[in-house]
Amino acid sequence: MRATFLKIKLLILITTCILLLTACHEGRQQMMPMQQTMDSMKMWYSRMQGDSMEAKSRQAALYLQQHENDHSDPMRRLRAEWLKAKGVWFSAIKGMPDSALFYTERAIAEMNGLSGVDELRILAMANRADFYRQLGQLDHSVDGYMLALETADSSGLADEMKIPLMLGISTAYTFMADYQNSGYWWHKTGELVEQMNKGDQFIYYNNLGNDHYFQQHYSLARDCFIKAAELVKGEENRKWDYYTALTNLGEIYVCLGQADPARVMIAEADSFFRKVNLLPPLYYLETERIELTLLEGHTQQALQMVNHCEFSDVSIPAAKLLRLKAVEQVMRQTGNYQCAYEAHQQLHSLNDSIQNAYIRMQMSTRMLQYNHDKRLLAQEHTIDYERMKGRLAWALFAVSSLTIGLLCMFILEWRRRQKLHNMEVRQQIVGMRMENTRNRITPHFIYNALTHEMLAQMEGRKVNLESLTQLLRRGIEQADMLETTLAEELSFVDYYVDIERQQMPLALFYEKEIGKNVNLQAVKLPAMTIQIYVENAIKHGLKRQGGMLTVRISRKENATLVEVIDNGQGLDSTYQEHTGMRVVRQTILMLNERNQQQITFGIGNIPDGCRSWLLLPDDYNYNFTKI
Repeated sequence: MRATFLKIKLLILITTCILLLTACHEGRQQMMPMQQTMDSMKMWYSRMQGDSMEAKSRQAALYLQQHENDHSDPMRRLRAEWLKAKGVWFSAIKGMPDSALFYTERAIAEMNGLSGVDELRILAMANRADFYRQLGQLDHSVDGYMLALETADSSGLADEMKIPLMLGISTAYTFMADYQNSGYWWHKTGELVEQMNKGDQFIYYNNLGNDHYFQQHYSLARDCFIKAAELVKGEENRKWDYYTALTNLGEIYVCLGQADPARVMIAEADSFFRKVNLLPPLYYLETERIELTLLEGHTQQALQMVNHCEFSDVSIPAAKLLRLKAVEQVMRQTGNYQCAYEAHQQLHSLNDSIQNAYIRMQMSTRMLQYNHDKRLLAQEHTIDYERMKGRLAWALFAVSSLTIGLLCMFILEWRRRQKLHNMEVRQQIVGMRMENTRNRITPHFIYNALTHEMLAQMEGRKVNLESLTQLLRRGIEQADMLETTLAEELSFVDYYVDIERQQMPLALFYEKEIGKNVNLQAVKLPAMTIQIYVENAIKHGLKRQGGMLTVRISRKENATLVEVIDNGQGLDSTYQEHTGMRVVRQTILMLNERNQQQITFGIGNIPDGCRSWLLLPDDYNYNFTKI
């Protein structure tokens, strides 16, 4: 059945694009050369002079490139118009709907925020929906037309702007094989035939003919195509429309078994499209000639035509289906059963793919239609509500407000309790994580300190048991603490440095620079953080060569900056965090989850060594036990 094999008629799209392209805005006075170029593009387009149109398009592109930094409203409107025209050119002239969609999306984006471009925006939205139809994304096509129709309604545009959109919706449903919806929209659109201009009337009869054709109502389709052709016959600017209708009539006469009128229609259309060198319709016409040759009984001639096709595949599913069906018939009638089988397999595979796509798109379209109807229903309810103001509106509003208020209070209370519960559970988890993390520090430092003193004893050097004792005692104390003061932390660091400097082969100089406005007893920080920074500086920068270690503390607005600076060799590419540094990072990240003001930290090389730093906000909460 031909309704199964034809998904789209590209020639129908071309006529629709002509109608949409004819509406353009007049440019500003300072852009008259560019506007004249755009007008020339439309003129060459209407005359099917693709090369001339492309040349004008390049001129327009060069002008826009020279003014790419001009983002004024007139220039944006002109750029949007060119992008829209470029999209139509890619679709109609080049047969590349994907590129057409790309440029049209850019045109719509260019119009965002612009005023006075409602008609241009709706035309671009209609083009976008039509390009989706070419790509076989018919659900998106219907949705795109619906959205354009809603935009036209909200913009208060005249019915003349809505007719092409209704035609697009009807056509998309036709190509989706959703004949229930297409019949509804064709009937609804047919009520406006008297208000249509000649271009809209042509699209109406031509595309309605396709709807009948897909359903194999060939006589009804013939009558529609004849009306479409009569509307534009003899008009210079409607040649494309006229020969499109003849192409469709040629196919219909073949289906009706009427070879003589089919031959006339195909010959006239082929002559025209060869003059303008347009591949997609010529590909369709070649397939129709093969079918006509079979109809006339010239099977060997049809076989020769199949084996020496003049035009390459335009990658349109409908065209592939029609060609594969003709090839299968030719091969079967000429006894080439292997080739016929291969064509049948390709035909079956492509047809299944299209049928599956039809089902999927019909389901998607019904959902989109449901959402569209829901939006319309909401608008109608809004109108009804406005009409009922002054009657029962205030009473209903009061009851609704009370109900909503109580419901909101219930929801807020439930959410508050749920949040409270979640925070309690989360804090318990974080608390256990913190305790586990902090407990990892003590063994680390006890091991380092004992190793240092044991080595000193083994080498016969003096053992500083007092410093070691103080270090171990404070290390154990601070391991159980989440926070400490700067004063306590610096005291711990003093003991640690005192032990380390005794184990180093070269002198280690140590100094603290405390800003005058720093209150060491008031500033708090995660316990053992500075000590770990100091250990990292000694281990990676000063251990072998000695040098200067500086702990500098200063105020930075509403925070305290702690810096650990050494003039050692700095960090190389093989540097990896040791246990203590990983604990610092994990601890701070867990604490930051609880605070709006964040502790920031880092480590990196400086020209004369390495710098570790920690910025402590004044209002920082270290408490994980209270909500």
